[in-house]
Amino acid sequence: MTDKPEPRPPMRGLASLPIFFDLAGKRVLLAGGTPEAAWKAELLQAAGANVDVLSAAPGDAMRALAAQTPKVTLAGRDWAESDFDGAALAVGDCTSEKDAARFSAAAHRASVPVNVIDKPLYCDFQFGTIVDRSPLVIAISTSGAAPVFALALRGRLEALLPASLKRWAEAAKAWRPKLTDAPSRRRFWELFTTRALTSPGPDTDELETLLAGAQRETDESPRGAITLLGITSTDPEHLTLKALRLLQAADVVFHDKAVAPSIVEIARRESARIIVNAEDDIAARITARAHEGARIAWLIAGDVAHVDTKALYAAGFAIEIVPGASARGVEP
Repeated sequence: MTDKPEPRPPMRGLASLPIFFDLAGKRVLLAGGTPEAAWKAELLQAAGANVDVLSAAPGDAMRALAAQTPKVTLAGRDWAESDFDGAALAVGDCTSEKDAARFSAAAHRASVPVNVIDKPLYCDFQFGTIVDRSPLVIAISTSGAAPVFALALRGRLEALLPASLKRWAEAAKAWRPKLTDAPSRRRFWELFTTRALTSPGPDTDELETLLAGAQRETDESPRGAITLLGITSTDPEHLTLKALRLLQAADVVFHDKAVAPSIVEIARRESARIIVNAEDDIAARITARAHEGARIAWLIAGDVAHVDTKALYAAGFAIEIVPGASARGVEP
């Protein structure tokens, strides 16, 4: 019997699409010379853009920024229609609705995405609140509804994410081209992630250590892994940290209809999700996928103690049984 993954429901609606725009070496038009515009210019040049500032009277902050970096150029005049030609983005600091509408319309005529500071009605995109561990960058947006809330969330994340993640992200960027062995690549990144979240920074021999560990574990475990997760809550926040990690590592997720969709959706979007019934030969279906090398998560509504696992053990697989969620959300 060939298992047919269940069709995934469409994603819930997003207020906006988070996109990370590569601005290295690209030209950005910025109209305005206020302190707010200067902050946008600083952000844009930090992302690699060449910022043309169109303002007849740029303020002190903008002048100081232009003196510090050649990426910010002061035109010494206000913007004109021709300035939009060849721009990757346009950002305007407009004092009135009339000026905002005129600037936005000019950008659209040139097919240039536009942002007008503090005037979302005239924006194609918005600037999020940023947690910077570049090349690891996290952006937070409330679609302009609550900027102070976004800042508070950034503060929480800044406290949670160590500064050393910057060095790990730089190492990941440098090491990625060296990962040529497909079977061990995924295990490498799992080991990498564990180290990055628990260690201050990569050592000089870290790459070789992680590569050797990934290759060794891949050679020793050529077949798939099977995890049984007992789900006793419908609230994803009650998932234990271990259950969350195992569920997001799974290639195939088996579950019965009693498991809440909100729990199943925690799995990676590229994983296959398969509904099983009590009358099915579940063990045969699971072991068939495991023999193919897949990592299996079997979500069981209720206590896993009542599940007969003899057939799984008889197939020669090591079975891990984990309480996936408790009704009170307490880590076991």
